[in-house]
Amino acid sequence: MGKLTLTLKKTLIIILSFCLTANTALANTYKETQREIFFRSRNNYKHHINETFYDKNNKLYSLFGDQDTHYLIQWDKDKTILKNLKMPKSILKQLIKHHPQIKYNRIMPDGNIGMQYGFFLSDDKIIKVKDLFVIVSPDGKLVSKINLAKIFNISYNTNADTYYKVHNYKNNQIFVQLTISRYKKNDINMAGVIDYKKKKLLWKRKVSDNEGFFQNSSFGFGKTAKNKYMIGFNKSLDKFVISGIKNGKIIKELDLNAEEEKAKAFEYENNSIYIAKKDGVYKLKWNEDKMTKLIDLQNHWINKGKHYAADITVVNDNEFYVIGYDPGESEETILFRFKK
Repeated sequence: MGKLTLTLKKTLIIILSFCLTANTALANTYKETQREIFFRSRNNYKHHINETFYDKNNKLYSLFGDQDTHYLIQWDKDKTILKNLKMPKSILKQLIKHHPQIKYNRIMPDGNIGMQYGFFLSDDKIIKVKDLFVIVSPDGKLVSKINLAKIFNISYNTNADTYYKVHNYKNNQIFVQLTISRYKKNDINMAGVIDYKKKKLLWKRKVSDNEGFFQNSSFGFGKTAKNKYMIGFNKSLDKFVISGIKNGKIIKELDLNAEEEKAKAFEYENNSIYIAKKDGVYKLKWNEDKMTKLIDLQNHWINKGKHYAADITVVNDNEFYVIGYDPGESEETILFRFKK
């Protein structure tokens, strides 16, 4: 019996060793390149690339926006080309005058560019907050301008702050997540869909703490999948959840602690969810409950700083872009490319 036990132990060790070696080999099959961006932190606010994507000619681009200038970054093999995005004069004047915080830049399904920003307006009696979402055509024409607070019927309150995140949706619609953070009271989390051409709220609802609504503890919101689901963490940040956008029904829960694993960046693509953790990039197939490690980041430079992976863009299983920050004082934005 003792010999049998010893034999079984040896067999298990061999199998485990093979699995670990195979996993490491798989993770190390990706070749890495990196692109530095000169945008630096300012006033403790980290400017960063908002989105990385390919155009129809398979050219790689990123979007970047600060208070005054909005760039389209074209990545060539040997250099970076910066182009100012064309913006309506009325929007540019507003941005330059009020210096808002740019919260969102996104390529819409029809090729237009969506931008979310917020700023304060004040007079002698009252302070008002404007949270706006504008859609601009590639040639700089205004397609739509939406006051998010107004359309959700939310008024400014000195004891509460409201945070929004806008997502691409479908049929001239956008999906909006929002949190009303109330002083010494529980937050109110909501979601809704807006027809941005008609400037009409189609529906809204409250969101429970168990849904895949969150990304981190600082009013970070999750993402969407298949135009039907929210993917992200629950409020406790100890489970990764897939839930219905409109009904809130929990479709899947995965035990994953966002804080411990530094799992901030994730994305849905190709019927799978890709999650960047502190030790690597993982893939979760839609109908499975176990993640597969694709890229090993355990000893990677991206984990030397305090930010870890800030964003992930998935082309396919053979090509990924991960955004990180220089761990030094400059905290430059770095775009890493992993490709087989």
